[in-house]
Amino acid sequence: MRIRKLLDWRKLLIYSHRWLGIGVGVVFVAWCISGIVLMYYGVPHLTAGERLMRLPPLDLSTVRVSPGEAASQLQAEPFRLRISMHGNRPVYRFNTGRVFGRWTLIYADTGEPVAPLDRNASMAWLQEYLPDAPLLHYDTRLDRPDMFTRLPAMQTHFPLHRIALGDAAGTEYYVSERSGEAVMKSDRQSRILGVAGYITHTFFFFRQQSWWSALLQWLSWIGLAMCLTGAVVGVWRYGLSPRFRHKGVPSRTPYVGWMKWHHYAGLIFGMFTITWMFSGLASLDVLPGIHETFYTRQQMALGARSVQGETASIDLTSLTVPALQAAAKTVSQSFAPKELELLQFGGEPYLIAYRPPTPGTVAEWSSRSAMDFITPTPDGEHVLVSPLRPERTFDRFDDETMMRVARAAIPGASVREAEWLSEYDDYYYKTVSSFDLGLPRLAKPLPVLRVRFDDPSQTWLYLTASPGQMLKVEREDRANRWGYYGLHGLDFAVLYRHRPLWDVVAMVLLLGVGASTVTSALPAFRRLARHARKLAPVSRDAGIVERGFSPTSTAAVKGHATEAGFSSAATRGPEGARYDADLSS
Repeated sequence: MRIRKLLDWRKLLIYSHRWLGIGVGVVFVAWCISGIVLMYYGVPHLTAGERLMRLPPLDLSTVRVSPGEAASQLQAEPFRLRISMHGNRPVYRFNTGRVFGRWTLIYADTGEPVAPLDRNASMAWLQEYLPDAPLLHYDTRLDRPDMFTRLPAMQTHFPLHRIALGDAAGTEYYVSERSGEAVMKSDRQSRILGVAGYITHTFFFFRQQSWWSALLQWLSWIGLAMCLTGAVVGVWRYGLSPRFRHKGVPSRTPYVGWMKWHHYAGLIFGMFTITWMFSGLASLDVLPGIHETFYTRQQMALGARSVQGETASIDLTSLTVPALQAAAKTVSQSFAPKELELLQFGGEPYLIAYRPPTPGTVAEWSSRSAMDFITPTPDGEHVLVSPLRPERTFDRFDDETMMRVARAAIPGASVREAEWLSEYDDYYYKTVSSFDLGLPRLAKPLPVLRVRFDDPSQTWLYLTASPGQMLKVEREDRANRWGYYGLHGLDFAVLYRHRPLWDVVAMVLLLGVGASTVTSALPAFRRLARHARKLAPVSRDAGIVERGFSPTSTAAVKGHATEAGFSSAATRGPEGARYDADLSS
């Protein structure tokens, strides 16, 4: 390539697109293939339904220490509380720390901290957890994540004991030494799908490396530049009328062979490739102005939870031992509970209990996240009870309470509209793909109260009467929603309301974008091979001279042009012949 060619902006565009494509073409193919897998599967995980099903029945008859007394031993302020059994003893499971936090277990009968699980204790715990399991085999103790435990929320549960069941499916459980329970489940099929999907798509092979984030950002920026230059070149080189000729046949493209199909595929699917690259960059928090807004402390105290799991500090003063025992007894009139969790809504404490699934119904519990076992509100039948009034249970908050909470969340702002929705809208919906299974998600039950406020941020609140949660969407959030989820996951209402329409559209676009990359693979390989031969110790030109040919002959130029994907200059109109010969080198 001669420097003078770069002085022509058209040639600079073509060279830039060509070599950027050679650089990241394989990555684009990997993203498309893994994207198809991500439509239906994310990463191996333990569902909230299985965790609850296998917990021992809750028995608070031996509780002697209140949650407040137990929490006084903690080194940090608790933000979540679960009350369940550890073996045959009741325990308080405190989460201390913002976002994902750290779990600490304290026995509710004596107030003593639960000892970390060593190898033998973890084996004994899992054998009790899976009484019908075949012979267990202790695999290893993980101080650092393996390929399937690199999710940020998983890090607070280390060290982990990886234990194999020895079954035909190759099932393995990861038991946390710190939180005293299983936090991950995988089998051979889920591991293969996890690698083929989420791990490949996000390059999670390198998640623990300091340069992982920079790698994703550079690949995304290079990919976006490649797509933009390709779009310009593709439109410029396309003829609205057949101004090119291939062997006497009129054509709208100067390219032949694989490059012809690459040109057309790029024209059809190029815009979708650009939007995917842009939205992928948005997910990396490198584009200014594209980020999630935060909840205020007051909103979190009223019931808001961020998608990262952050919540307000909890009030334990009303959780006396008699109140807990009375609440558990009241819940048992509906079903036998296995766990109570503290829920704050409207500034008041409540306890929520879910009906444990059976082996026949556990599959009905939808899985939203690889961190399902720690998400605040899994789907499923449940009841609520107030520790201040533990004599009765209820399954939803009344409408008056919902509006009171909404107004308190945005003080000083007037309500423009309040409406109960029985269907999802564009900002409150269940994500259709598995792309974000690496992050916790809130449940999205219906009906939901949507309240629009006339504040400077044009805030919309979505409040669920059952089980009681709040989702805030400001004007900036609504714009960013299209910049990432809409463009990347195609989570448009018209598509996800009419599945399999979403599946068909997403599959066609992924295959089309993949085709636009694959069709350039063979020409790219040929070009690299030709340049490698030029760098070889024995010059290719010397071989040509020995055989009596001139390397600058018309035949040599014609051969280079055809190899690059252009038609022969002798069979084309004059418009592009000069560029074809120049750009073939």
